[in-house]
Amino acid sequence: MSTVKGRQNATSYAVFSVCADAELLSLIVEAVGSAGHTFFAGEFRDYITLEKRPQFSPAIKEASACLAFVDFDRDLELALETTTRLNQIFQSRITVVAVGALLRSDQMLRAVRAGCSDFLASPFSGAELPAVIQRFQQASIVNPQTQASLGRVIAFFGAKGGVGTTTMAVHLANYLVTRCSKKTLLIDHKHQLGHVALYLGLKDTRYHFDELLRNVDRLDSELLNGFAIRHESGLDVMASPEIAASHYESKRDELERVMEFLRSEYDYVLIDSSVAYQDSKMAIIGEADEVFLVSTPDVASLRDLARLVEHIELSPFASGKLKLLVNRSTANDSLTSNQIHKAVRFPVSHSVPNNYGELLRAINQGVPVSSLKQTDFNRALARIAMQIVHGDSPEVPAGEAAGSPGPDSETVPTARRRPFWR
Repeated sequence: MSTVKGRQNATSYAVFSVCADAELLSLIVEAVGSAGHTFFAGEFRDYITLEKRPQFSPAIKEASACLAFVDFDRDLELALETTTRLNQIFQSRITVVAVGALLRSDQMLRAVRAGCSDFLASPFSGAELPAVIQRFQQASIVNPQTQASLGRVIAFFGAKGGVGTTTMAVHLANYLVTRCSKKTLLIDHKHQLGHVALYLGLKDTRYHFDELLRNVDRLDSELLNGFAIRHESGLDVMASPEIAASHYESKRDELERVMEFLRSEYDYVLIDSSVAYQDSKMAIIGEADEVFLVSTPDVASLRDLARLVEHIELSPFASGKLKLLVNRSTANDSLTSNQIHKAVRFPVSHSVPNNYGELLRAINQGVPVSSLKQTDFNRALARIAMQIVHGDSPEVPAGEAAGSPGPDSETVPTARRRPFWR
């Protein structure tokens, strides 16, 4: 896909083409340039099918609504399949325009059934493209579903085992449901013997996320409802298998299709995953809107965290997504947030105070710590939830200005240096 840079607004409409020729492409770019709140998101040079599914840019995914011009002259059958796929992916957020010579009535009927909303017959006049875009914008304003933003995907990875990654994912998901009234799905992305269902006291875990990936071609709301388990809090859960068995080697496009569907069903999708899964780790990071790397403030965890940050930062998919969460923090920690920042060369976004005893009792009972309790732990969860929901600035630890040494931190040169454990 080649793209033309556009400028997005608070309400932004993405326009792209599929298999358009040079003349149509030029007219689309010109018409978009004169339309308000609309940007050209690029061209797809191949039809979009089950076997050829492109990577959609964040600009397209985050747009309020999308307008796609699909060429029906080159290959009618592939154009029809493209129309069907686009409507499956974007649900009510897309308008598909069939472009080409006048179609026969039976062909137009097939196009409508596939999901086409408008037709543009060649040769084109200068006024037709702006009129199509104007109709699309007016329909998007009238239809409130096109204005609803897609859900956000939040991924959790632990620097190593035992740092409390699952605990953070479970309690944050519970907080988003019970205190923020957000429709939330928690995915236990452990291929075997994950602990999410255990922490929530859930027993009926017949289906798991790998099975959802296997059934992506028939994924709909009914299938999802059969796979997800509803916790008494209102949280939906996709559990991990309770037996030790080989896991399903999913393809990247399968994960992308499932995530796109889940975004249309939920306000938030939280994924408790593992950095050990080399086949899917970067794919999940690519699909996520935010990635929390969880660590505890000890040398072993921070050493692994530094190397993990260094590795993930090399991926273009991780740009701007990473957030460090230091779990089990206490006033007696030998390392402050600023010292951790300098050691791993990445800032700490959130510190969660140690609540080990209460959390251990909650895990043993299969009941999350109540989000109504007025504790330092819940106040930390509230700060993280508000940052996720409202995009608030990362937490600045008390007594420490962002980017400046804390009161008990040593002076460290600003040039890159090897952490103290190397």
